[in-house]
Amino acid sequence: MDYASAVAVGGWRTRLKGLSVRRAGLEDNELVTRTMAGDVRSYEELVKRYERLVGKVLYPYARREISVEDLVQETFLRAYDRLETFNPEYRFKTWLLAIANNLGIDTLRRRKETVEFNPETHAAVSGGPEGEAVRKDQSRSVQAAVATLPETYGVPIVLRYSEGMSYAEISEVLSISVPAVKSRLFRARNMLAGRLEEAGEGA
Repeated sequence: MDYASAVAVGGWRTRLKGLSVRRAGLEDNELVTRTMAGDVRSYEELVKRYERLVGKVLYPYARREISVEDLVQETFLRAYDRLETFNPEYRFKTWLLAIANNLGIDTLRRRKETVEFNPETHAAVSGGPEGEAVRKDQSRSVQAAVATLPETYGVPIVLRYSEGMSYAEISEVLSISVPAVKSRLFRARNMLAGRLEEAGEGA
Protein backbone atom coordinates (compact mmCIF):
# COMPACT_ATOMS: atom_id res chain seq x y z
CA MET A 1 0.00 0.00 0.00
CA ASP A 2 1.48 3.35 -1.01
CA TYR A 3 1.52 6.46 1.19
CA ALA A 4 -1.52 8.05 -0.47
CA SER A 5 -3.56 4.87 0.02
CA ALA A 6 -2.46 4.59 3.64
CA VAL A 7 -3.50 8.19 4.28
CA ALA A 8 -6.86 7.55 2.61
CA VAL A 9 -7.49 4.46 4.75
CA GLY A 10 -6.46 6.35 7.86
CA GLY A 11 -8.82 9.14 6.91
CA TRP A 12 -11.73 6.74 6.52
CA ARG A 13 -10.98 5.18 9.89
CA THR A 14 -11.02 8.61 11.49
CA ARG A 15 -14.33 9.42 9.82
CA LEU A 16 -15.86 6.11 10.90
CA LYS A 17 -14.67 6.71 14.45
CA GLY A 18 -16.28 10.12 14.36
CA LEU A 19 -19.54 8.63 13.12
CA SER A 20 -19.45 6.10 15.96
CA VAL A 21 -18.99 8.86 18.52
CA ARG A 22 -21.85 10.84 17.07
CA ARG A 23 -24.12 7.81 17.20
CA ALA A 24 -23.25 7.28 20.85
CA GLY A 25 -24.52 10.78 21.57
CA LEU A 26 -27.83 10.36 19.76
CA GLU A 27 -31.17 9.79 21.44
CA ASP A 28 -32.75 6.33 21.12
CA ASN A 29 -35.54 7.53 18.85
CA GLU A 30 -33.05 9.13 16.47
CA LEU A 31 -31.12 5.87 16.30
CA VAL A 32 -34.38 4.06 15.50
CA THR A 33 -35.09 6.53 12.68
CA ARG A 34 -31.60 6.09 11.26
CA THR A 35 -31.91 2.31 11.50
CA MET A 36 -35.15 2.33 9.54
CA ALA A 37 -33.39 4.45 6.92
CA GLY A 38 -30.82 1.69 6.46
CA ASP A 39 -28.11 2.65 8.97
CA VAL A 40 -27.41 -0.73 10.60
CA ARG A 41 -24.67 0.73 12.81
CA SER A 42 -27.32 2.82 14.56
CA TYR A 43 -29.07 -0.38 15.59
CA GLU A 44 -25.75 -1.79 16.77
CA GLU A 45 -25.53 1.22 19.10
CA LEU A 46 -28.98 0.40 20.51
CA VAL A 47 -27.90 -3.20 21.07
CA LYS A 48 -24.78 -2.00 22.87
CA ARG A 49 -26.86 0.26 25.12
CA TYR A 50 -29.43 -2.28 26.20
CA GLU A 51 -28.10 -5.83 25.81
CA ARG A 52 -27.07 -6.02 29.49
CA LEU A 53 -30.46 -4.82 30.74
CA VAL A 54 -32.33 -7.13 28.35
CA GLY A 55 -30.19 -9.99 29.65
CA LYS A 56 -31.18 -9.20 33.24
CA VAL A 57 -34.87 -9.18 32.34
CA LEU A 58 -34.54 -12.51 30.56
CA TYR A 59 -32.38 -14.26 33.15
CA PRO A 60 -35.31 -15.68 35.16
CA TYR A 61 -36.66 -17.25 31.98
CA ALA A 62 -33.39 -18.89 30.89
CA ARG A 63 -32.69 -22.57 31.35
CA ARG A 64 -30.37 -25.29 30.14
CA GLU A 65 -32.00 -25.67 26.75
CA ILE A 66 -31.82 -21.98 25.93
CA SER A 67 -29.25 -19.52 27.23
CA VAL A 68 -29.68 -15.89 28.18
CA GLU A 69 -27.53 -14.97 25.19
CA ASP A 70 -29.89 -16.77 22.82
CA LEU A 71 -32.90 -15.01 24.32
CA VAL A 72 -31.17 -11.63 24.13
CA GLN A 73 -30.32 -12.20 20.49
CA GLU A 74 -33.88 -13.25 19.71
CA THR A 75 -35.21 -10.15 21.49
CA PHE A 76 -33.14 -7.78 19.36
CA LEU A 77 -34.06 -9.67 16.19
CA ARG A 78 -37.76 -9.39 17.06
CA ALA A 79 -37.38 -5.71 17.87
CA TYR A 80 -35.57 -5.07 14.58
CA ASP A 81 -38.32 -6.80 12.62
CA ARG A 82 -40.96 -4.71 14.43
CA LEU A 83 -39.29 -1.29 14.33
CA GLU A 84 -42.02 0.04 12.05
CA THR A 85 -44.53 -0.55 14.87
CA PHE A 86 -42.53 1.49 17.38
CA ASN A 87 -44.34 4.64 18.49
CA PRO A 88 -41.77 7.46 18.93
CA GLU A 89 -44.03 9.07 21.52
CA TYR A 90 -42.93 6.33 23.91
CA ARG A 91 -39.51 5.29 25.19
CA PHE A 92 -37.59 2.76 23.11
CA LYS A 93 -36.20 1.22 26.29
CA THR A 94 -39.58 0.20 27.72
CA TRP A 95 -40.81 -0.95 24.29
CA LEU A 96 -37.74 -3.17 23.96
CA LEU A 97 -38.06 -4.62 27.47
CA ALA A 98 -41.72 -5.42 26.83
CA ILE A 99 -40.62 -7.48 23.82
CA ALA A 100 -38.02 -9.22 26.00
CA ASN A 101 -40.58 -10.00 28.70
CA ASN A 102 -43.09 -11.35 26.17
CA LEU A 103 -40.37 -13.57 24.70
CA GLY A 104 -39.62 -14.87 28.18
CA ILE A 105 -43.29 -15.66 28.75
CA ASP A 106 -43.47 -17.44 25.39
CA THR A 107 -40.41 -19.47 26.39
CA LEU A 108 -42.05 -20.53 29.65
CA ARG A 109 -45.18 -21.61 27.85
CA ARG A 110 -43.07 -23.86 25.64
CA ARG A 111 -40.97 -25.28 28.46
CA LYS A 112 -42.59 -25.86 31.85
CA GLU A 113 -39.66 -26.09 34.23
CA THR A 114 -38.28 -24.43 37.33
CA VAL A 115 -36.67 -21.10 36.56
CA GLU A 116 -33.21 -20.56 37.93
CA PHE A 117 -32.42 -17.18 39.39
CA ASN A 118 -29.12 -15.46 40.08
CA PRO A 119 -29.20 -14.24 43.68
CA GLU A 120 -25.84 -12.53 43.28
CA THR A 121 -27.71 -9.60 41.77
CA HIS A 122 -29.74 -9.00 44.91
CA ALA A 123 -27.50 -10.07 47.76
CA ALA A 124 -26.01 -7.35 49.91
CA VAL A 125 -22.24 -7.05 49.52
CA SER A 126 -20.10 -6.89 52.66
CA GLY A 127 -16.38 -6.44 52.95
CA GLY A 128 -13.83 -8.96 54.21
CA PRO A 129 -13.67 -12.77 54.10
CA GLU A 130 -16.30 -13.13 56.83
CA GLY A 131 -18.69 -10.84 55.00
CA GLU A 132 -18.04 -12.75 51.78
CA ALA A 133 -18.95 -16.03 53.46
CA VAL A 134 -22.17 -14.51 54.81
CA ARG A 135 -23.00 -13.12 51.38
CA LYS A 136 -22.56 -16.55 49.76
CA ASP A 137 -24.79 -18.16 52.38
CA GLN A 138 -27.43 -15.49 51.76
CA SER A 139 -27.12 -16.02 48.02
CA ARG A 140 -27.77 -19.74 48.34
CA SER A 141 -30.76 -19.13 50.59
CA VAL A 142 -32.24 -16.50 48.27
CA GLN A 143 -31.63 -18.71 45.24
CA ALA A 144 -33.52 -21.59 46.83
CA ALA A 145 -36.36 -19.28 47.84
CA VAL A 146 -36.71 -17.44 44.54
CA ALA A 147 -36.63 -20.70 42.59
CA THR A 148 -39.93 -21.59 44.23
CA LEU A 149 -41.66 -18.34 43.20
CA PRO A 150 -43.93 -18.17 40.17
CA GLU A 151 -42.11 -16.51 37.26
CA THR A 152 -44.60 -13.65 37.39
CA TYR A 153 -42.69 -12.22 40.33
CA GLY A 154 -39.14 -12.71 39.08
CA VAL A 155 -39.00 -9.98 36.45
CA PRO A 156 -40.53 -7.22 38.62
CA ILE A 157 -37.94 -8.00 41.30
CA VAL A 158 -35.09 -7.67 38.80
CA LEU A 159 -36.42 -4.45 37.31
CA ARG A 160 -37.14 -2.83 40.68
CA TYR A 161 -34.28 -3.92 42.92
CA SER A 162 -31.50 -4.65 40.46
CA GLU A 163 -32.17 -1.98 37.83
CA GLY A 164 -33.88 0.58 40.06
CA MET A 165 -36.71 1.15 37.59
CA SER A 166 -39.76 3.08 38.72
CA TYR A 167 -43.19 1.51 39.18
CA ALA A 168 -44.38 3.37 36.08
CA GLU A 169 -41.54 1.97 33.96
CA ILE A 170 -42.16 -1.56 35.19
CA SER A 171 -45.84 -1.06 34.46
CA GLU A 172 -45.02 -0.23 30.83
CA VAL A 173 -42.67 -3.18 30.44
CA LEU A 174 -45.10 -5.74 31.87
CA SER A 175 -48.25 -4.13 30.43
CA ILE A 176 -49.92 -4.06 33.82
CA SER A 177 -51.11 -1.22 36.06
CA VAL A 178 -48.90 0.48 38.64
CA PRO A 179 -51.04 -0.91 41.50
CA ALA A 180 -50.56 -4.38 40.00
CA VAL A 181 -46.78 -3.84 39.94
CA LYS A 182 -46.81 -2.81 43.61
CA SER A 183 -49.02 -5.77 44.47
CA ARG A 184 -46.69 -8.25 42.75
CA LEU A 185 -43.63 -6.82 44.46
CA PHE A 186 -45.35 -6.81 47.85
CA ARG A 187 -46.48 -10.40 47.40
CA ALA A 188 -43.06 -11.48 46.12
CA ARG A 189 -41.30 -9.96 49.15
CA ASN A 190 -43.71 -11.66 51.55
CA MET A 191 -43.34 -15.00 49.78
CA LEU A 192 -39.55 -14.74 49.88
CA ALA A 193 -39.58 -13.75 53.54
CA GLY A 194 -41.81 -16.70 54.36
CA ARG A 195 -39.62 -19.18 52.52
CA LEU A 196 -36.45 -17.83 54.14
CA GLU A 197 -38.06 -18.00 57.55
CA GLU A 198 -39.11 -21.60 56.93
CA ALA A 199 -35.53 -22.37 55.95
CA GLY A 200 -34.30 -20.86 59.21
CA GLU A 201 -32.89 -17.72 57.59
CA GLY A 202 -33.52 -14.11 58.55
CA ALA A 203 -36.15 -12.49 56.35
